[in-house]
Amino acid sequence: MTYSQKAVLVGGDARYQVIDAPFPEQADEGTVVVEISRVGVCGSDVAAFKDGKPYTPYLSGHEWAGRIISVGKNVTLLKAGDRVLNCTPKACQECDTCVAGHGGRCERAHLLSMGTHPHQPPHGAYAKRIQIPAEKVMRIPDELTDEQAAMVEPATVALHGVRRKPVGLGDVAVVLGGGPVGLFAVQFLKLSGAKVLLVEPVDSRRALGDALGADGSVHPDDAESAVGAFSNGLGADLVVDCAGLAATLEAGPLLSRSGGTVVLVSTPLKPVTINPGIWLGREVSLMASLAHLNPEFYVTIELMISGRLQTAPLIDKTVGLGGLQDALAQLASGGAVKILIDPSLES
Repeated sequence: MTYSQKAVLVGGDARYQVIDAPFPEQADEGTVVVEISRVGVCGSDVAAFKDGKPYTPYLSGHEWAGRIISVGKNVTLLKAGDRVLNCTPKACQECDTCVAGHGGRCERAHLLSMGTHPHQPPHGAYAKRIQIPAEKVMRIPDELTDEQAAMVEPATVALHGVRRKPVGLGDVAVVLGGGPVGLFAVQFLKLSGAKVLLVEPVDSRRALGDALGADGSVHPDDAESAVGAFSNGLGADLVVDCAGLAATLEAGPLLSRSGGTVVLVSTPLKPVTINPGIWLGREVSLMASLAHLNPEFYVTIELMISGRLQTAPLIDKTVGLGGLQDALAQLASGGAVKILIDPSLES
């Protein structure tokens, strides 16, 4: 294996670092080599770039789709030429957590998904090729474009969050944050029969939320009064926090009805102070939602193929790897919703 490709890492002291990386050609045992066709710039990538926090190298570009060019020994369900996307592996059914009946929290799947497994590559998909354990990919149906396929992972983050506390027909749901995950959450909640209010400070993102089916959208300064009017004074049955800010965590119980639920899909990077008395007094439940489960990817894909889950309105543009640093800066400033990277382009 030669070190003849460039890969980009984000986060850490360097914030943005171009490294010499292996250019895989023949896959090792149990792995596949994938040529990347599209990779989405994730909000977590943007946060690592902006704040300089330590960031697992493999996560630098984890919303990707591509084509297999080589399969390793003992890989039997995939072949060269298959279009694939990055996914959460199936539960191993062998670790202590799986054996205890908690396959949704499989230890091996968690290590692979978070990029901390020893067989993970030293970089993510901000590169032309990547070698990855075969269990970390799934085939892309022919009906799905590369652009849609690169949006499956963030959409499935939203799906998992919404499924953590399913809404009933006519329930009031509030989505905090109109980034890609929040806008997918709006769509999933509408598909579930909820009445949905989007809370987002950027005018263009509120307009996009309305276009994607939200029943209303407001600036955070007006959120409490809007939710009151939206819910006949009761508050929301469900608040889905897709912004991950101290302010949104504080707002969650204030926007909930008594006995409501706040689902934390995104989280502040720093410790925050909350008033537990508000949560206790209103008996509001807090649920965490971490990433996704393997079967949920199939749900997302089917909804995209059927046209019930839209992706194109969220994508601002596609640029080459040479345009990645500018893309990160643009996203950090709120000037775009989603930018895709095509490594075959020069800039």
